[in-house]
Amino acid sequence: MSRANWTLVRKIYDTAHAAAWALAVAWVIWLVINFPRIVDARAVIDRQHLQEISDENRFYCEKWGMKAGTHEHTLCTLDLQEIRERVEMRIASDLAW
Repeated sequence: MSRANWTLVRKIYDTAHAAAWALAVAWVIWLVINFPRIVDARAVIDRQHLQEISDENRFYCEKWGMKAGTHEHTLCTLDLQEIRERVEMRIASDLAW
């Protein structure tokens, strides 16, 4: 290749290199600016998930004849949490393979 071609290749390389660094810096800035919102969104999702689980537990325990606020309802909820925990551990174990 001629010297002019090598100069063009070098310019293209330098431009792409600078663009890649600019994108990396922009991504880090974006992440720093949006990180609190990401954390807040995750907290909202976690609260919603816990509320759904609580609603499911209440539904099934009341369906099986244990009214909310009773000792039996509390035991039923604990049993359901234990079952859910074992299932989640099995799933995590299966995914590890």
